[in-house]
This record gives sequence, C-alpha cells and structure tokens, in this order.
Amino acid sequence: MTTINYIDSPGQFWTNQPQSNSLVSDVFVFLTGGFHLAVSVGWSFYAYDLHFKICWFIGIAIGCVLAALLINWTRRRWFIVSPTLLVNVSAIVTISACENTIALIAARYLNGIAIGLTTVSFITHASEIASEYHRGFCLSLEQFGLIAGAYVQILYTALWSEELDFNPYCLQGIFCIVFGVVALALSYTSIESPVLHLRQGDEPEALNCVVRLYRPKIMSNSKQVIFDKLKEYVTINESISPKMSLLWSLSPLLRVLVYRSMLSFIVALPITQALILSEKISNVSSIVNWPPILYGLLAVIGALVGWATMDAIGRKAVSLFALLCVAGMTIGVGIIFHNPMWVIDSTKMAIACALLMIAQIFGGIFAPSTTVYLGEAFPLQWKRFFIALTVIVQYMVDLIIVCTFTFTTHNEFVFCISAGVIMFVGVVVFSFTMPETRKTTLKEAQEQFSYELHLEFH
Repeated sequence: MTTINYIDSPGQFWTNQPQSNSLVSDVFVFLTGGFHLAVSVGWSFYAYDLHFKICWFIGIAIGCVLAALLINWTRRRWFIVSPTLLVNVSAIVTISACENTIALIAARYLNGIAIGLTTVSFITHASEIASEYHRGFCLSLEQFGLIAGAYVQILYTALWSEELDFNPYCLQGIFCIVFGVVALALSYTSIESPVLHLRQGDEPEALNCVVRLYRPKIMSNSKQVIFDKLKEYVTINESISPKMSLLWSLSPLLRVLVYRSMLSFIVALPITQALILSEKISNVSSIVNWPPILYGLLAVIGALVGWATMDAIGRKAVSLFALLCVAGMTIGVGIIFHNPMWVIDSTKMAIACALLMIAQIFGGIFAPSTTVYLGEAFPLQWKRFFIALTVIVQYMVDLIIVCTFTFTTHNEFVFCISAGVIMFVGVVVFSFTMPETRKTTLKEAQEQFSYELHLEFH
C-alpha cells in the first residue's frame, strides 16, 4: 500500500521522471521548429517573398498527414528517428546554401515536415505514457520547445548587425544541426507506449513499458494497478465501433480545434509588426535593441509558468485567465492603432509596446494548455487523426493571416480588435465547455470531454 501512495503522489517528480526523459529528444526537434515559426511571423533579418514565409506551414501539414497514417506502423523509437534526420538534413541545406532562397525554402519545407511528424507523434505518445500527475508537465514540453526556439531566433535577429560578414541563416542552420544531433543522440531514451502494445495484443511488453516508466524500475503492486487501468482504457475504447467513436469525437474536436487556434492570434505576423513599429516610434531602445529581447524572454517565462501550473493548479482557470488578459491587451493595442495621431506619439507607442509584452507573457502561460487538452480529448481510435487535423488547422490559420495581412495602421487596428474579441468570446465559451482534467486518468479525461457543459474550475 505504501508503494502505491509513493507512485501516485503528485509530489514525487523523481518517480515519474522517466516519462519526461522519454520525450527529451522531441523537445530539441521543437526548438528547431521555433526558429522557423519565428521567421514565418516576421522575425527575420532579411525579408523574403510570401512563399518563403508560408512554406514551413505547408510542410507541417504534410508531416501531420504522414504521421497520422504511419504513427502505429512502427515502434516509437524508430519513428522519431525520421524527423530528427529531416531536421539535420534541413540544417545542412541551410548552412551550405544560406545565400540561395530556393534552397532555404526547401530546408524550411523539410523542417516543417519534421515538426508535423514530431507533433502528432509527441502528443499521442506523451499522453499515453504519462501518469495523471505528470501528464500536464509532459505535454507542455511541446509549446515550451517552440517558444524557446522562437526566442533564440528573436534574440539574434534583434542583435544582428549589417556590418557582420556572416549570413544569419547560416547561424540558424548551425543551431538547428546542433539541436538535431542532440535529438538524434537522445532518441535512445524513448520508452514505448504501453497503450500501443496493448492495442497490438502484446501484454508482457506493455507491462514491461509500465515498469520502465516509473521509478524504481522493478515490478510492484502499484505498477500492476497502473497497468490494469491502461488495459481497461484500451479495452473500453476498442469495444466501441469506429462510427460511434467518430461521433463521440466530434464535440471534443470542435472545442479543442477552436481552443488550439487561439495560438494563431497570439503568435502572429501583425503582432510582430505592431511591436517593431511601436518600439521604433517610441524610441525606447538606445544602444541595444532590447524590446524584442524582453518580448521573447517574457514569452519563455510565461511558458515556464504554464508548464509549472498544469499539474499543480490545473488547466482551465489559469489558462482562461491568461487568455482573457491577452484579449484585453490586444484590444488595447488595437485602440491605440485606431487613432492616426497616436501612432506617431512616442508615449502612446511606448504604451502599445508594453501592452504587447504583457500579452506575450500571458500568451506563454496559455500555450501549454492547448497541447495538454489536445492529448486528452479524443477516443483512442481517432486520436492521432484528430490531433493531426487540429494541428493542421492551427497552422493554416497562421498561413491565412500571413497571406492576407498587409501592414497599415488601419489593418493593425482591425486585426488587434478582431483577435481580441475572438479571444474574449473564446474565454466565455470555454468557461462553460472545457473540462478541468487535472489528476484524471486518460479514461476519465475522455469521459469529461464527452459532456457538453463544464462549470467547474478546479
């Protein structure tokens, strides 16, 4: 009995650590994706054409489709080698042809495919291997990796000088190949999903995976309990017909798809351009271009806060409060850009710059919950397909914004007000429709999503 309490105690990070260790290689892949995400939303020293900006999003869509079709085809360890190899090939192309736009576009396609493959695989796998006390922490690693990688891109873009006789994309390629090699080296830490083995009828191997996912790595009564819960989860999901499972997936899909798409209004090209303009007009930076550096750092701090609170406090209350704050700050920026006289007023632009920074830290707090909910929402039979669909839709919203937005102060006003209102309405709707899934097993979280209304916040 003591052992069961030891493993199930939410304070025993050491016990659950093999679960997050199994996902470390994916984090380094997401770091490389953060570079390309930042470039796509405007953090680039050189300006390239529209195809260059959107090709990474298209690559992600391709990768997501491939992942949904292939994710159960081979073992997890062999599957994650493919995107890490693509990351390294992409980095080599970037370094060797950093002056060639076509080669850079090809490299961005390759990295996008790698991120699409990794995202679907990661979310599916992390949700299945993590305990109810560690699942939020594990799934939050995706957004933390992307935000940290984007910060590095923002950092050297802000500090880059035209006097340097070195192409910034060559530096990006160097960073990416280092992270790609580390990801490849760390792929040996991956532990297979017991759920996948149970679906294949291999119970001994599934039990072996459970033993390895919790410290100490010896069989105990508590691990048998965990195994039995996973077996029940798989049995219930496999007993449902594909048609019924599809019908049960539609309501969670709609909610999670809209929830995840909120990220596209937080990390967006118009927001980047609003920050760059407000920083220039306000003239707040002197020798060092510090506003973008602080802007990116605040996003990382926010992601760390969200990462730390997913299991300790919960998903719903903290994330919706953060999204509400982002909505308010974004609307405030839109109001400032509505008045042409305010746009040339250094004080008003300094206020806009501050509002954007505040929005960024709360955006970082909100972001991890989108991945956590995505890993918990769907019945097992359709899970990988709907994860892929949700990620594709999110990045297609990004693509549409990049393709349709032309910078003018009026367009900034329209975007910021529209995005802020959408996020505010989202907060109201999500308050009644999103469940609080902290300390729930996958089976219990799935049951929570089957209900339409959720009024609790704890």
